[in-house]
Amino acid sequence: MNKRNVLMTESRPVKLRILDKEVQLACKVGEEDELAKAAAYIDRSMSELKGRNSTSSIEKIAIVVAINTAAELLKSRSNKAGEHPEITERLVAMNAKIEDLLQEDTESA
Repeated sequence: MNKRNVLMTESRPVKLRILDKEVQLACKVGEEDELAKAAAYIDRSMSELKGRNSTSSIEKIAIVVAINTAAELLKSRSNKAGEHPEITERLVAMNAKIEDLLQEDTESA
């Protein structure tokens, strides 16, 4: 394994703060910024929910935020995949036409 592959699979502990609690997670080298951004997003979401419902336990807040975040992710993926089926159909038709034209060029050459 070369040095770059070792660095990509190497992980190190990173300390994060979520709702004023310190959490330590293993993180792949080079992915610390993404992890910090994700933690900041979760911290904001949990803080907002806690502010609206201060009687809920931290565990319940964490579960609700996890479910909401997963729902947002799934909706985003779904929208990207099928947001504009008519555009997808047009692209498929254009791709087929381009392939036909390329095929004609190779046959006439």
